[in-house]
Amino acid sequence: MMMLAFLVDQVQQMCCPLFQAARKEMGCKRRLWERIRGYFHRYEQLPSMEVLLRLIVYGA
Repeated sequence: MMMLAFLVDQVQQMCCPLFQAARKEMGCKRRLWERIRGYFHRYEQLPSMEVLLRLIVYGA
């Protein structure tokens, strides 16, 4: 299951323009993942990963 999750994550990173824009916005992966973690702490529920990435790219 972990390998499958890793595969899905890698495909998303390579193919998702929104993820790539969020990574570009943050400058590095570590900063992006810290921001993602921060949003999970701030909001109890997010409807989708797309919403989360849009918050990062376009602001909240």
